[in-house]
Formats: sequence, C-alpha cells, structure tokens
Amino acid sequence: MRGSNTLRKTLLAIALLLSGLATNTSSAQHSHGVLTPGVTFPPDDSVLNESPQMIMMSFRVDVTLLKLALYSAEGQWINIGFSYDPMRVADSFAYPLQSELPPSDYYIARWSVTDGKRGLLNGEFTFAVGDDAIPPSETIANTTSDAVEVLPKTGSYRVTPAN
Repeated sequence: MRGSNTLRKTLLAIALLLSGLATNTSSAQHSHGVLTPGVTFPPDDSVLNESPQMIMMSFRVDVTLLKLALYSAEGQWINIGFSYDPMRVADSFAYPLQSELPPSDYYIARWSVTDGKRGLLNGEFTFAVGDDAIPPSETIANTTSDAVEVLPKTGSYRVTPAN
C-alpha cells in the first residue's frame, strides 16, 4: 500500500511538472505577438481618400526596424526613403512620403523587426487610395488567374497561359 502511495505521488508530481512545461511552451510560442504592430497608418486593409503623407507603425515593445518597404499591387518597389539604423530602438516609427504615390489598385507595406530576444518577425499591411478604391482584401480576393488547364490524351496535364 505504501509503495502505491509513493508511486501515485510521484506520478502526480510528474503530471504537474509536465503541465507546467506545456503552459510555458505554449506561451513562448505566442510571445512573438508582442512584436506585431499595435497600430499602423494607414490602417491595414483601409481605403483613404487621398495619398497618405506618411507611413507609421507603433509596436507594443521597443524594436529595431530592419525593413520597411512599400510596393504597388503589381509588386513595384516605391522608394519611401527608409534606411536601416541598427542603433535606433523604439516603439514607434514614422516615415514621411516625399511625393504622391504612383497609381495602383492598392499598396503593400512590408516590414521586419527584432527586439533582440524573440528573433525576427516579418509582416505587412495593405491600403488603397482614391474615391473609387476598394479595400485591398476585396481586390486580392477577386484576382483570378487567366491560366487554362490543358489536358492531353496521355492523362498528364500542364497549365498554360490563356491566349
């Protein structure tokens, strides 16, 4: 009887230890969430009446901004004057835009940060500009390929662009 009590206590201690490890592991897996921006300007998936005068990101903790790049819907890089500064650690970053943005259905701002503890995190936010603009998520969802499946008699197939 005494042996079974000791075994039961040992198993209970192991179970408690393992449950504590599982809790710590799950919170560690989601700790990079503090590196996501709390606020962006323009807000993600927003539609603005006019071209923004700046790109802004605010984080929950101090980070080093490794990359901030702006692209058109077609993937063309738009120079916003970002320059990596390894000495700049902050929770907010703002980059004034020197001119009007070139015409595009929407824009994609891609960023990378690190806080020196949680590793590297990449992300992006999108926005559209203009009276007739629609949220980028709707434009992206409506994008379809013009590729056509060609099924030869052999049973194998390939995808070719439509003519």
